[in-house]
Amino acid sequence: MEALKTRLKTIAWFLTALMLLQSCAVYHKTPTTLEKASQSQLKTKITNTNGETSIYKYITYEVGVFYGVSKKSGELVKTPLDETYINELLIKNKSASTWVTVAVIGVPIIAFGIAIIVAMDDFSVGLTGI
Repeated sequence: MEALKTRLKTIAWFLTALMLLQSCAVYHKTPTTLEKASQSQLKTKITNTNGETSIYKYITYEVGVFYGVSKKSGELVKTPLDETYINELLIKNKSASTWVTVAVIGVPIIAFGIAIIVAMDDFSVGLTGI
């Protein structure tokens, strides 16, 4: 029973770390065009003239029409995009997303590790003084 508990905890920690590592997306600050977004095949964030934001897995161009492809209920859904209603189009910055994710997860873990080492060192000093 203890072995099962240990394995389940390990699996839970692994899945939590995996979700945290995949959660961050940073977009370029400079807007781009639909043509460039369709060529990059990267995650894209579109703000329309009404102020609504849509996020697409990628942008594709087929038969003279641009489509935003998103995943809904496990299936890819294509939404036609009209350039006249697009206010801002930003594509994902892959390198910044990676660095921010590592920093957001790594820095607290390192700080926590240092805090534990300092606390254990202080505890051991207190024991030797007895």
